[in-house]
Amino acid sequence: MLYTLKLHSLVVWILFSALFQISALTQQKKKPKVIVTTDGEFVGRCSMIRFLLYANEFDIQGIVHSSSKFHWKGNDTTESYQWHDVSWIDQHIQAYSEVYPNLIQHDPEFPEPSYLQELVYEGNTELAGDMVKETPGSDRIVEVLLSPDPTPVWLQAWGGSNTIARALKTIEEKHPDRKQDVMEKARLFLILLQDSTYQNYIAPHWPELTTLLSTSFESIGYPWKKRVPDSFRQYYLGEWMNEHLLYDHGPLLAIYQDHLYGDDRTTGDFISEGDSPAFMHSIPNGLRGDWNPTWGGWGGRFYLDDSLWRSAPDDQDIFKSIYRWIPDYQRDFAARADWCVETYEQANHPPTVKLNVDTDLTVSPGENVQLSAKDSTDPDGDPLQYHWWQYNDADTYSQTITLTDANQSTTEFQIPKNAQDNQTIHIICEVTDQGEPTLTRYERIVLRVDTNK
Repeated sequence: MLYTLKLHSLVVWILFSALFQISALTQQKKKPKVIVTTDGEFVGRCSMIRFLLYANEFDIQGIVHSSSKFHWKGNDTTESYQWHDVSWIDQHIQAYSEVYPNLIQHDPEFPEPSYLQELVYEGNTELAGDMVKETPGSDRIVEVLLSPDPTPVWLQAWGGSNTIARALKTIEEKHPDRKQDVMEKARLFLILLQDSTYQNYIAPHWPELTTLLSTSFESIGYPWKKRVPDSFRQYYLGEWMNEHLLYDHGPLLAIYQDHLYGDDRTTGDFISEGDSPAFMHSIPNGLRGDWNPTWGGWGGRFYLDDSLWRSAPDDQDIFKSIYRWIPDYQRDFAARADWCVETYEQANHPPTVKLNVDTDLTVSPGENVQLSAKDSTDPDGDPLQYHWWQYNDADTYSQTITLTDANQSTTEFQIPKNAQDNQTIHIICEVTDQGEPTLTRYERIVLRVDTNK
């Protein structure tokens, strides 16, 4: 099974990487462009808090109310079902506005609250799978997809994909000449299939649209206690949550605390942010997970099944592709919670990783490779720790290589002599500061074998 996946990954690398990575290379200095659609479920309301604390990392183009098979608004003939009034996003942005003056001390790129408020639209909310009418939300998606800016747009379906489907249908009906352009520009990230619009409309009508379907999200969703090994659970348990997130971090994190219920309100245990992988996938932390679905990052890793990218296993565990990063992304979240209330000097900020080589290298079998991150820096002047490791599951080369001095700023290894043409080896450089909480950033070096080099 593992060999089959490796062979399949090599084929995917050859056929897919050119289109996706050339697009990424041309846009790498730009922030990821994103549109969120959400059904307002509890997990979405929690995910929105984390999303707003990463708003400085994205070019946000829309925050759109939608529906799902779990939540819909209803209409004159159909009652609502578990619907949460659309005012909840306004309330979150209001809380964001109260901590905004502090956030911009840490990064002036945080968008103004008024800008975010202008990006809130109501989409197709009446029924599950509702895509009959054009709505302000679907119209906004159309506007962004048809804009002349070629930057890829991540369309995130935190609930159903129906408002996105309505936008695509409008383009198909009114702008058929732009359909190919849109398929090359749009990236669809689905958290489950929460209505029938992907299967019934998007997949058959937009077969070349890059679509990622996450099922590994359960590592940060309701079933996390069944999915996450004991060694990672401390970052979800009440002792850690209470200290780092739930108390004394301002009004935005107070909403997070208010979302706890039942026994979790007493313990402070994490409940669910099942929608967060949709944007965690695109956080520019150096892993470059959004450059190629097979590479993996905070939002998971994927393999191609026909025209759909499905969650892929790490070490034969489909949930590990997310939970392996729990310590890093939870500490990162905690630091940003601190940014809500602390001055720049009081809080911690992530290091900057600087390598001695390009992050994409062409190598030959038997070649010795030296990698160094000794020029990495920390904005707070904290000491740095280093860790180099091979991300075997992302490789198309199927064996393990030996890295010398893997916990030093410089490492060395040899490309195996049996490596074949176009096989790839992924080396992750982790740099962690010694602030509070400790923060990690990465660089991924992708080494492609060229036997003719």
